[in-house]
Amino acid sequence: MVAAGTNNAFAINGFTGLTNPQIFSFLFVFIIFNFYVVLMATALASFYVTSKPRHGQVRSAAIWHFWAAVVLIFSFITTVWGAPAEKAFVDPSGQSLSFNQTANISIGSLNIGRAGMMFIGLVVAVIAMNLMLIGFVQAARQRRSLRERALVSA
Repeated sequence: MVAAGTNNAFAINGFTGLTNPQIFSFLFVFIIFNFYVVLMATALASFYVTSKPRHGQVRSAAIWHFWAAVVLIFSFITTVWGAPAEKAFVDPSGQSLSFNQTANISIGSLNIGRAGMMFIGLVVAVIAMNLMLIGFVQAARQRRSLRERALVSA
């Protein structure tokens, strides 16, 4: 931020006009979004690996990874509901970080602010991580049983 405040022609500041709490809010949402990207890449790579037929059989553990990817899409959607990112964790005045905000969306009778939507997305991401964990455990079991069957038949 210090270099961006100079008169250097190469000093471009994308945060011009934002307060420090708004910049930190943007960075928090950036970290959360990239966390979802890593989870989605893990779910899709796991789906790819476990869905390949082994010894003439398809392992059903891939279903868990597929559902984890579907659930993670909802986590991505909550980042859109919490947009704009620089206001997600900031009070209405924009001068301090806060979780208590005016509601910008109403689900049923719940009035949920931007930070609340981010936390809902994190809860959904935890559910997706559990689905991936179940898929990993089931894939290991199925891999072991396929190996044992191949060893017995050989």
